[in-house]
Amino acid sequence: MTEFLESEDVVADHNRYRLGFTTFPEPDEKDIRHMLYLVAYDIADPKRLRKVAKICELYGVRIEKSVFECDLPPDQFRTFWRELGGVLETADDALIAYRICRSCIRDVESTGQIFRPEKTPYYIL
Repeated sequence: MTEFLESEDVVADHNRYRLGFTTFPEPDEKDIRHMLYLVAYDIADPKRLRKVAKICELYGVRIEKSVFECDLPPDQFRTFWRELGGVLETADDALIAYRICRSCIRDVESTGQIFRPEKTPYYIL
């Protein structure tokens, strides 16, 4: 890993999905319409896991097996969160969401093989 960060130029460019093997378009401040939520989960039961994944696929794009980016207005996020809460067993499962404001998108960092989805979610309200 240190071989990537040998010079200050590389460190300065270690930003917004450019370092490593990023293969699809990165999120861009201008592409985010509402608030970007990074949602991750760890679900103990395979049946609940499938349900949670299906709900997440309706509201966002998968960036890792159990991590989704969701560009949602606050009221739609609350609906999404309630749907997830209806499936979870809080004694066994874990669910977390981080809000990433539009201006913070440029500060997202990654390394390794990040496969950005080509599709951008669009919602009909």
